[in-house]
Amino acid sequence: MPVFVGTHINKIDRKGRVSVPAQFRSTFGQAITGGAFAMRSITGVRALDVFTPDTFSELAASIENPFGEEHEDFTNAIFGASQHLSFDAEGRVMLPELFRTFADINDQVCFIGRGNYFQMWEPQAGIAQQDEAFGRAVQNRANIRLRLGGRGDGAT
Repeated sequence: MPVFVGTHINKIDRKGRVSVPAQFRSTFGQAITGGAFAMRSITGVRALDVFTPDTFSELAASIENPFGEEHEDFTNAIFGASQHLSFDAEGRVMLPELFRTFADINDQVCFIGRGNYFQMWEPQAGIAQQDEAFGRAVQNRANIRLRLGGRGDGAT
């Protein structure tokens, strides 16, 4: 399973391409030839969520009740609004104008690792969001239970 970690800020070139951080590209491994799938974040933030092809397929398979009203909303919001991003030989992707407008991205992109996917932000907004999230995590640290070393007992 891929794990995207870290925060990186890269410039967008005059053709609208941005280099995906090398650490993120290496996480794709051989799957990099399949490109990435990007969508407007449905978490309510003005960022883009970016997935490997395998993780995006898992997302598709996880949506239940294909005949429910929520299914229509989720599939439209996720798959109808998603775009495939191809990597060029230098590890760059073309960031569609619609996505740039949604996330208020102009000349730089802040890449933030989120475990099994990463997000693309306008740099100031991304850093501010990280600071806010860190503050909440510190306040709620007593509620976080981690499974480390295969113990499986929820020890922290």
